[in-house]
Parts: sequence; structure tokens; C-alpha cells
Amino acid sequence: MNYEDFKTRIMENVSRRLGQGYNVRIFSVKKNNGLVLDNLSILKEGDLISPCIYLDYYYQKVQLGMDEDEAARQIIAYYHAALPEHFHPQDYFSEESIKSHVVCRLVNTERNQAFLKESPHRTFLNLSIVFYLLFEDREIGAGAIALRNEHLEGFHLCEEELLPLARKNMKRLIPADFMTMTELIEELRSGKPAGIPDEEDTDRILEEDKEMGDGMPLYVLTNSRRSYGAVWIADPETLEKIAGKLDDDFYVLPSSVHECMILPAGLRDDAASLQSMVEEINATQVSPDEVLADNVYRYSRRLGKLEIAA
Repeated sequence: MNYEDFKTRIMENVSRRLGQGYNVRIFSVKKNNGLVLDNLSILKEGDLISPCIYLDYYYQKVQLGMDEDEAARQIIAYYHAALPEHFHPQDYFSEESIKSHVVCRLVNTERNQAFLKESPHRTFLNLSIVFYLLFEDREIGAGAIALRNEHLEGFHLCEEELLPLARKNMKRLIPADFMTMTELIEELRSGKPAGIPDEEDTDRILEEDKEMGDGMPLYVLTNSRRSYGAVWIADPETLEKIAGKLDDDFYVLPSSVHECMILPAGLRDDAASLQSMVEEINATQVSPDEVLADNVYRYSRRLGKLEIAA
């Protein structure tokens, strides 16, 4: 069974098992760097939200031998387990709440052209700052809603106020975190904060540490959630503080959308070899939808700004 047949059959199977009162449909979800995933949406009559159920996961299980009916049963079980019992959207979508939850992320401009055409954004070097609403609820957990152009009027937002709002909110909700690579590795081994998805991240960070060589003082810039923390390289105040702490210019190596590696420039002044290392790690260690850039950046204390070094 090919994937297109699977999508049609699993949607019909799930819909049949749930019966009347449920709307089951499939729509595409655009992820970072142009990745598109199929989401099976199950919406009970009267409900306003549905858990994300990505079909490629269940298709792979069927390809490995799982019965199609069992896949449908697992999807329904996940839906019931993930659906919050009490959710009041009015608590989140008031004008005051929306403005206090605007945050931003950093994406690769070239790889996200379609998304950027639909979304308010600010250019930063060869990257782009995009905006989200970040919410956290005991029932539904943490979630983010990408702000699109059509949302601005409905949410009573103007594009010019988004970046100041995001920077203010992020200092409160997901502040920058700057640490040594050793400290991050010890943290990952001892118990990871919310935001680091799985053990693949630990393997990737260990690989990056090994690539830099023993004894090289490597640092990490991320956020308190360890999720989409690379955006802090676009904050001038944060970069100035790092330069003061290191007492040096520094290189920024974009490890992923979640964090960047920081290397004092006085210790390894060869941007071209660093760029080759970043490119190789992105190709072999980082999930395609989590790659930020193949470039290396350098912060100059004299100029007080970040520039593309290679």
C-alpha cells in the first residue's frame, strides 16, 4: 500500500470507528525549512482544538507490519489521551493575553520563502525573525501558534510592534541561557529540561563537542526551555553581554534552531574551517527541519554587531 492509499484508508477507518459527531480530515502542516507533514485532525462536535497526529509515523509502523486496524485504534487512543478535558480559548485570545505571549524564532531565509511570504518577519543577516504566540496550560501543555499576516488584524497587532513585544516577553517567558558546552552536556546526561526533544540532541551536541577538539573552550547560547533558543543571537544586548564575559570577539556556530555554539575568536581565527565543520554537522547530525544555517558568524566588539564570517 502506498502512502496516498494509506492516508485515505486510515482516515476512513478512524472516522468509521468514531462514528457520528466527529469530523476527521487530513491537512498539511508546513514545518521549518519547507518540510510538510500530513496531520490527521479529529474534531469532536463542539470542540475547538485537536491534537496533532502526524500520519507518516503510523505509515512507517504499517510498513513494518502493523495491522491497519491496529494503527487506527492507536490513533484514536492517542487522540483521547492527548485531548484536554477543560480548555477555554477565551483565556488565551484576549488582546492583553495575545500581546503578552508574542515571542520570536529564527529561521533560514532561503529555505523558508513560502512561509515568509505568508508571515510577518524581520530580516537578520541571511536569516529571518518570525513570530509566534507561546502558550502553556496544565491541560494542553506548551504550544506555539505561528503568526500569519491574516492574524494581525484579528489579533489587533501591527507588524512594527511585534519585535519589541517579542523581546520583552522572551525575557520573561524563555530568557537567554549562556553556558559552557561541558555544563550543557552534564545537564543533558543528568536530566533534560523541557524543550530538548530526545536523545538525538545529546548525540548531536556530543558530536559537535568532539569536532571542536579537546580543551577548546566552547560555549552554548540557547534559552531556558532549550527550544528555539538560537534566536538570541539576534538580540544585541545579549551579544554585548557575551562579548563582555569572554573579553573577546567571538564566532557563532549555528548548531540548530535550538542553540548556537559560541567560540572566542582569539582561540581559533579560521572561519572557513569552522564553516566546513558546521556544514558537515548539519548534513549528518541535524534533522533537516532543525537546520538553521551552514554559515559561521562573527561578533565584533568594536562594531557592536554580528556579521557573516563564512
